[in-house]
Amino acid sequence: MDPAVLRDMRRRFVLMAGEYAERLGQRREHIVLKRDHSLRVHALAAKIVARESISPPGPYLAAALVHDIGRFSQFERFGTYRDDESVDHGEEGADFLRRGDFLDAFDAPVRECVIEAVRLHNKREIPAGMDPLTKSLCVVVRDADKLDIVPVVLSRLGAAGPADGVVTLGLADEPGAWTEAIVEIVARGESPAYGDLHYINDFKLLLASWGPKLAHGASRRIFAGRGYLDRLFALLPLDDRFAGLKAHLAAGLDR
Repeated sequence: MDPAVLRDMRRRFVLMAGEYAERLGQRREHIVLKRDHSLRVHALAAKIVARESISPPGPYLAAALVHDIGRFSQFERFGTYRDDESVDHGEEGADFLRRGDFLDAFDAPVRECVIEAVRLHNKREIPAGMDPLTKSLCVVVRDADKLDIVPVVLSRLGAAGPADGVVTLGLADEPGAWTEAIVEIVARGESPAYGDLHYINDFKLLLASWGPKLAHGASRRIFAGRGYLDRLFALLPLDDRFAGLKAHLAAGLDR
């Protein structure tokens, strides 16, 4: 794909985000947050496909750029990024892309694979029997998405004042509290569902659980190299259970 095509897609994406931000006025902060997140996921996907020698890169970079395009209308309509309290943003984004011409640079089969990757990127599990390109696109986007969500949340948790309720999903901000069932799920090598979270500490454990589950070795090396486990567990209460859990997750990053 001609690099100029991807540059034009990025330009259109940024312009669209700007239109939402202008309409939302004082609520524009969280539109800008998702715009910047999407651009970083786009850049992370470029790193993953390069390090894993995946080609051609164009569909992967496009899918990463537009993976959260449904977030803009979601936040404008509902004022939240919780899918369980509004709409499924993957479905919202796929519907938007099917109606428009954003992906017209791709032929129809590839365009449909990109749209399906957007639709499925936020699902708890990738369904079996997917088209191979759709699955490959979805896996790269999911890895890149998680790699950027972690620092976004960390930046808000480290900020002065009360936690940002949009970013922390409105979870209870009780520094010494966590849900024991969440610890057990993570210890089994699984990731809890968003709907099972009650406290911000549960959210930190969810984010930590993502590292070993990243599909590509390049993704796990980025997670480890950026010190995300250390940063997340530094924000959890001092407890022997958490020390053992951190060691278990760190070992999983080396698989």
